[in-house]
Amino acid sequence: MNATHPHHPRPIRVAMLARAVFPLHGYGGIERHVYHLTKYLTRLGVEVTLYVQSPPDNAEQGDLQPHAIETLRYDYTSPLLAPNGVIGRQINFPIYSWRIGHRAARRVQHGDFDVVHSQGLCAFGYAVARNRITLLRSVPFVANPHGMEEFRTPDRRKWLAYAPFRWLYAYGHRQADRVIATDACTKDDIPHYLRVDPDRVVVIPSAIDVEECLAQVRSELRTALRFRFGLGSSDPILLSVGRLEPNKGFDILIAALARLRNELPPRWRWIVVGNGSARAALEQQAQAAGIAEHTLFVGRLNDEELHSLYEEIDLFVHPTRYEGSSLVTLEAMIHRRPVVASAIGGIPDKVFPGRNGLLVQPGDVDDLTAQLQAALATRDRWPAWGAESEKIVRSTFDWPIVAAQTLQLYRELLSFGISTSQPTRSE
Repeated sequence: MNATHPHHPRPIRVAMLARAVFPLHGYGGIERHVYHLTKYLTRLGVEVTLYVQSPPDNAEQGDLQPHAIETLRYDYTSPLLAPNGVIGRQINFPIYSWRIGHRAARRVQHGDFDVVHSQGLCAFGYAVARNRITLLRSVPFVANPHGMEEFRTPDRRKWLAYAPFRWLYAYGHRQADRVIATDACTKDDIPHYLRVDPDRVVVIPSAIDVEECLAQVRSELRTALRFRFGLGSSDPILLSVGRLEPNKGFDILIAALARLRNELPPRWRWIVVGNGSARAALEQQAQAAGIAEHTLFVGRLNDEELHSLYEEIDLFVHPTRYEGSSLVTLEAMIHRRPVVASAIGGIPDKVFPGRNGLLVQPGDVDDLTAQLQAALATRDRWPAWGAESEKIVRSTFDWPIVAAQTLQLYRELLSFGISTSQPTRSE
């Protein structure tokens, strides 16, 4: 696909506004999203200038190679508050978004960019500038709100504490020409939560890098992991991956497995990858439920370990109470694993009952127990489900495909003009 500007023979120039990017700032889902989007847009010929917070002194850039990187201080509260705690984040992120948005706006005014693309709350700062400066409205503005956890948290205290964030999110994204929903099944959440005009919502899925994921697998590491976790005689092996926090629903899975312990084969094993504040409570729950000897909490694994482990398991189980796009589900799928997962967030776009796995009502122990029973009763279908999982990822959720869809959106906005129904200054 040609990445030149439709009206001028030069590359499309994009200002990508984000707080963090892998590997400079961590390993989370949004960090990896920004990294892979930048990587594959660059491969398509787009000149991406990445705006992110200043990295730690010891940060590694890896093969991150945007056209340019602009950095800005993020943490304005240390050592008084944790920079990403509930209070610290509400101070730091709006200031950061304001400053980085206005910095990008100055360059847009000088004609340096053809498109501005924001990630998460970074929409806010640029939206303020765009609502004040008419010239900025002639340059397309694309915004991606991601999972919007501030709108979905079941924790009443967090929901109240995040009220300012919800306003900033809604304001920032209402100023955008197009807002990206990362899953077809959640696209209506954007008009619902953010009050964005539905005509401005486009679906471009989040993705994984298939080539990169499969390249992480090491045969010698698979052997080492089998020995390390005692998997040689285990059957079947269930795997869950995620932060050990209440919203991930691992307590629900423990309750379901406890109900099934007399029906499961005698050598079954459940491996849990991840760390978090709920780990001790989950370990105690597994002990009290009588399944501790079958359960293994292994903490965090690096990428090579995790992708090698995916090759050793039989069934991926993701009992989350709420979720964004669920990249770990895609990771399991590209390794040809069947999936039992909650019907929440973007998961129903990836897991299709009877085709590559089964869906569960989130937080429902009875339903999770029933669906695990159904999966175990149809174990002969797991290889076919796994093959279908791989096919789904390769056809829809691989980054080269998704980056090309993003570039096509840029080209449409530049070729046909941005939406004429621009927000007013009173919004």
